Amino acid sequence: MFGPMFTLRRINDIPLKYKFLLFYFLCVLLPIIVINVFFYQRNSADIRLREMDNLRKSIERASGELLAVIEESVALSRSISSDAAINEVLDRTYADPVEYFIAYHDFLRNNLTRYTSTYPNISDIRIYTDNGTIQTGSNYYVIGSLKNAPPWLEQFAGRDGDVRLAAYDEQDFLNPGLRISVLSKMNLYAANSRYEKYLRIDLDPGKIHGIMKREEDWLRLLLIDDLGRVVLDSAGLSALAGSAAADIPVPPDRDSGYVIEHSLGQAGYIAGWKLVGIADTRRIEMLRDAARRSILWLAAVSAIVPTILINVLFRSYHYRVNKLARHMARFRDERFEPIDIAEGRDEIGALIRSFNAMALKIHSLIHEVYKLEIRQKSLELEHLRAELSALHSQVNPHFLFNTLNALYVVCVKNGYADVASVIRDLSLLMRRMLGQSDDLIPLREELHFTKMYLQIEKFRFGDLFEYSFDVDPDADELKVPRMSVQLLVENACRHGLQARRDNRKVAVRTKIEDSALSVEVADNGVGMEEEKLRQVLSEARSDMADNGHIGIRNLYKRLELYYGGLAMLRIDSAPGAGTTAGFRIPLSMLMDREGREGS
Repeated sequence: MFGPMFTLRRINDIPLKYKFLLFYFLCVLLPIIVINVFFYQRNSADIRLREMDNLRKSIERASGELLAVIEESVALSRSISSDAAINEVLDRTYADPVEYFIAYHDFLRNNLTRYTSTYPNISDIRIYTDNGTIQTGSNYYVIGSLKNAPPWLEQFAGRDGDVRLAAYDEQDFLNPGLRISVLSKMNLYAANSRYEKYLRIDLDPGKIHGIMKREEDWLRLLLIDDLGRVVLDSAGLSALAGSAAADIPVPPDRDSGYVIEHSLGQAGYIAGWKLVGIADTRRIEMLRDAARRSILWLAAVSAIVPTILINVLFRSYHYRVNKLARHMARFRDERFEPIDIAEGRDEIGALIRSFNAMALKIHSLIHEVYKLEIRQKSLELEHLRAELSALHSQVNPHFLFNTLNALYVVCVKNGYADVASVIRDLSLLMRRMLGQSDDLIPLREELHFTKMYLQIEKFRFGDLFEYSFDVDPDADELKVPRMSVQLLVENACRHGLQARRDNRKVAVRTKIEDSALSVEVADNGVGMEEEKLRQVLSEARSDMADNGHIGIRNLYKRLELYYGGLAMLRIDSAPGAGTTAGFRIPLSMLMDREGREGS
């Protein structure tokens, strides 16, 4: 009932104006909206993934630095705890304070303070004991002599292990505040275990806060102890104050990925300690807003430009079709007038041209038959001129080759072997430049034509010019860009040797080394200053075609085209030391390209 023909007729019934609008909405505007929405969603997801990866790296980096500080302090605590002299002196029972102070000056004085200068992350080292015969002072304290029991002692209650990491508020009237300490029992020696001895190494909270502060560009870090309390906050030093991890301000959706937890380690003394990172969502939103603005601008440009183009196209089509329809209506009145507008080369232009031709033909058949004959002769003359021009463009190269061949035959007959060799090489070189289409040729063939060029130079300068080839036979069949070596040789002869009057030398070397093909052309010319060399290399990489180094630039672009950034163009030169120019191509790229061409 509604077959293809019916659908086609319905479409044909739609005015051209509405067809263009339908085409614009369905084929331009709608795809632009869909693509930009998809691109925005994808870009937003990529931004979030990238930022969350950075956040994970940030918290892992901070966690690694904190763990290194803690491990350093644990190693020091084990070293001090294993000091037999300290254990023996602290385990003695002294008759009076004088006896203790003698032992203190002999064994204990400055025994702990020396570590605080060696370890910058440690703020204080203390030893606590219940040996009442020693005197509290310096770095040694009697537990029973303190007004209050040390708050960290409870860290060992009901727990396994002799080493603990603890955070607590110190009530010391001289220096109260937050302490993060590595605590260890000094019970290594059974012979010196009459009294309980505890070693306390205080980490510098400022240094730990500094480690966390370095990551504040990415996220806010919270150091949580094994009791779930917030020990440090990168937004400011925290003094515990009973704050719990449950009090941490987090986004409503804790599983959104904006809150990251990372354990400090698996060792028993830091079990339960972790870093909690809270991402600054403003940064992610700022990046997403920037992406949204960019995509909106892109969508606007993508919509406005096609709208303008389609409007121009529609006006062009609509104006010419209306013009054609009005002129066709005049045929009923026998007014065979051509359409005097810019026809264009599209289908409507062809239709207008056909209409004009028909109108002119009818007009000429009725009124001006002789004008048609003049027009036909003019067209025939233009056609003959075009054919003559095409024939002339083909004759010039053939005429040149025929002339060179004739000169070659004359030189051979008259015994001018050197001149004949030069003419032959020149003819082959010109045929190569004009006739060869493959841009990649075997190195053996490229060196063969390069040698022809050098023979021509040798003929020009005679004994004043020498050249040599050092060729690796394993590289003969590797394909390189056509005229790549010859171009380097030509530059050496034109620029490097031009100012030298005698003893001109050019050396061509090819070899395979370090899994790459290396091609070098060296001359003993005047060389270049370092500034000039930088200018040549810069212009070779430039996109300007009129910088004076078109040959080198074309070689660089071809190497970049065929081998990407893996091929390298190198030029070394110094004043008075000549110039060495060449390129290096990885064998993997050469083999891969040959494999693609073979398949």
